[in-house]
Amino acid sequence: MLAFGELTLLCALHKAGGGVIYAVYHSPTETAGLVGRALKELKLSFKEIRPFGGQAIPKNPPELEALILMGGPMNADETKKYPYLAEEVKLIENMVKDGKPVLGICLGSQLIAKALGSKVYANKAREVGWKPLELSMQGIMDPLFKEFPNNTKVLHWHGDTFDLPKGAVHLASTELCKNQAFSYGKSVYALQFHLEATPEMVANWVETDEAYIRGAKESPDDILEDTPVAFKELDPVARELLKSYFSALAAKG
Repeated sequence: MLAFGELTLLCALHKAGGGVIYAVYHSPTETAGLVGRALKELKLSFKEIRPFGGQAIPKNPPELEALILMGGPMNADETKKYPYLAEEVKLIENMVKDGKPVLGICLGSQLIAKALGSKVYANKAREVGWKPLELSMQGIMDPLFKEFPNNTKVLHWHGDTFDLPKGAVHLASTELCKNQAFSYGKSVYALQFHLEATPEMVANWVETDEAYIRGAKESPDDILEDTPVAFKELDPVARELLKSYFSALAAKG
């Protein structure tokens, strides 16, 4: 039997009537990770779009069933340097209007916030490393986060933040960043933190982003040391949350 959140998502998907899932990457190293694993475990395929490599952003075709937006090093407002960001915002607007599912992580969450009319700007401090996630009361009651233990450590890797969009539900925060997660409607979720990151991805980011880490006054070695224990605790929780979010798509198959 589908849970309440899955039923509402299923209704949205039936209304959308689509058939293709797109995952948009903004960097070669920020891929689907655990999001992709959840889709594969549900026997759902997805198409990877790499606009930084010249691939076009889809124009909200009727067959587009769900949109996944991953992280990246750019700011959501750098549309002159990265014109495809404006195209993504327009696509998100159309997806929301059509009631189709959208999941955004890090930069992806900021693009969702922008598409919903909010400002994206520099956070009071750069946030990097494994930090506990504090759920709001709405987060504790949320269909997806209700089984997510409060103060679970999740991975952060960002310098920007956003205002909570009008009509959105605030789900989580950290000491350094108030808006860590929100939902909008029944099928749009924005996560500022990196729920998708695998230990291999973390090791890659530590290797390539050492200056960024030290700029946040964090230690690359500490992040690597924290990863095995933090990931072991987060992995089963992330698996269930992501599979719950996507299970309605599998139910359609």
